[in-house]
Amino acid sequence: MNKEQTNKDIRLVPAKVIPLPPVGIDKAALISELTAAHAAVGELRGFIGTLQNPDLLIAPFRKREAVASSAIEGTRATLDEVMEYEAKEDSVVDEADQKILDIIEVMNYESAMGVALRELKERPIGENLLKRTHSRLLQSVRGTDKDRGNFRKTPVRVGDYVPPVCTDIIPLITNWERYLNSDMEPDALIRIGVAHYQFEAIHPFMDGNGRIGRLIIPLFLRQTGMLQTPVLYISHYLEQYKVEYQRLLHRIDTDQEWTEWLKFFLRAVEEQAKITTTMAKNIQDLYERLKVTVVGEIRSQHSIAMLDLIFSRPILTASHVRDAISARSKGTAYNLLEKFVAAGVLTELKTSGKEKFYGFSELRKLIRA
Repeated sequence: MNKEQTNKDIRLVPAKVIPLPPVGIDKAALISELTAAHAAVGELRGFIGTLQNPDLLIAPFRKREAVASSAIEGTRATLDEVMEYEAKEDSVVDEADQKILDIIEVMNYESAMGVALRELKERPIGENLLKRTHSRLLQSVRGTDKDRGNFRKTPVRVGDYVPPVCTDIIPLITNWERYLNSDMEPDALIRIGVAHYQFEAIHPFMDGNGRIGRLIIPLFLRQTGMLQTPVLYISHYLEQYKVEYQRLLHRIDTDQEWTEWLKFFLRAVEEQAKITTTMAKNIQDLYERLKVTVVGEIRSQHSIAMLDLIFSRPILTASHVRDAISARSKGTAYNLLEKFVAAGVLTELKTSGKEKFYGFSELRKLIRA
């Protein structure tokens, strides 16, 4: 859904969101999509299970998702722009620079996912996790007037849709939380598909509902054990088919048409699981190939630590290297960087102030695909 509009004189009638579980889902009509989606997720889970270091995949996929999910809300920042900004240690926020604000929103999404995953270790998905994640998501110059970390206390309008009145939010979220964390619907993919719509319909926050709603999907897959590592994100698919995505959500608003929405959602899961599996295999192949290179050619005690670093930070400076390997000086870090350049692993990008920037072009190309 589009970014929210606040209006003290909203005359459209607030929606009456029906508590879960839903009625009218034709599960027989979902068999083909459901089977394919589970098979694709199972293949991804199987591949991740073979990895010695699955955490290697987290940063590249999280960055990719942060850009895609934010783009659905109209935020325009590329992966390279985000990574370049992250690499700058002395970045100053210019509130008049729309591009910088967009980049910060993407970075906040990435940080919010980290907050959510830490929360998930302590408690299942629910009100507390939602609020803490939302607080981090809007921790920027555009979040100061959005009551971050709290459910809305005033009406909002999303196009022609007016979400439920504020007094309905707590009971609806309580019902949503109970449904999500129970076996009311035994199939986990149907359950998260239903829960995704319901969260969007409740619209509990003043802003950021769409991003939080999409972020919940990989969290749920992690919580249920369907995936060991949160790497399956569907925002690229939703962005590609944005008009259809919004149309099908609206069909539930108006006609309680769940089946067509769930078919779409399951196709999104299937396609993105397949893409993620292919991309994960390519990233792992790249890592193993470069591991041979850096061990054989660079021969530093820090070679593997440095290799792990560039997979999590594809644009970096000597300061990042110094911190990662606990070097006493930047000279040691620069020496290691230059060895990686000589081996053809990194390229020198540019110099800004006192810092040189280095890029890991092979990984950047993979995750831009």
